[in-house]
Amino acid sequence: MHLFWSFARQAFHTSAIYRFDFWLRMVSNFVWMFSEYWLWTVLYTQKAGAFNVTLEQMVTYAVMASVIGMSIRPGGSVAYQIATKVKNGEIIMDMLNPLDFHLHTLARNVGETLFLTATLGVPSFLVGHFVLGMRLPANLGQGLLFLLSLGMGYGVIFSLNYLLGMMSIFTIDIRNISWAYNAVVRFFSGSDIPLWLFPLFLSQVAGVLPFKCIYFIPLSIYIGKLGAQDTLWAMVLQAFWLAALAVVGRFAWQRAHRHLTIQGG
Repeated sequence: MHLFWSFARQAFHTSAIYRFDFWLRMVSNFVWMFSEYWLWTVLYTQKAGAFNVTLEQMVTYAVMASVIGMSIRPGGSVAYQIATKVKNGEIIMDMLNPLDFHLHTLARNVGETLFLTATLGVPSFLVGHFVLGMRLPANLGQGLLFLLSLGMGYGVIFSLNYLLGMMSIFTIDIRNISWAYNAVVRFFSGSDIPLWLFPLFLSQVAGVLPFKCIYFIPLSIYIGKLGAQDTLWAMVLQAFWLAALAVVGRFAWQRAHRHLTIQGG
């Protein structure tokens, strides 16, 4: 565990180096937050009954999705880092290294995520709350359930990004796959449009995919959209996908070992 946090701390400090990227992302996210706020405000005033929630809940959902998006991103750096290692051959050293590659990658991503949360997520949250009217959870229990759900959502998106990176071992170039992957995750995770606004067929499709665990479930808990029983089942679903994707990730790394050995003769 000490080694895990050492790698996480190293990644935290490494992420702090790119200051221009930091300010660019800060400005772009503020613009996106204000755009989301005005978009849903205007839509709500046109046809409020279509959303099944209050305007305050809708604004909170949209703005909080932008806040979370500052730290948790589809694709992210995980897939890019693994793909880069495959291209330049560093992946061979990781295979020879006695460290657990899966946990090492997770540790680095935790460090990067903590940095983004502290420097981008928290300021965005404060702007959303004090400027855009984003409300806090109704009570402490709801807030704690949200944080637990968000943590599992992070685990799910990390595992998906890790698997995307693993695909580079078999396909070399994952750019086209990554573009399609990012679009699918954004759509079915509910980061832009809540899943309760989807047509029945699309809602049913989204219900059997892991993507809703990333944004939709934590945000639905945050705004109080889910009752106690629905919250329980939603978090059980998150736990299932978290465990299942972690197992698949371990299996993918084992297959990568065999694939590269055969490829190298």
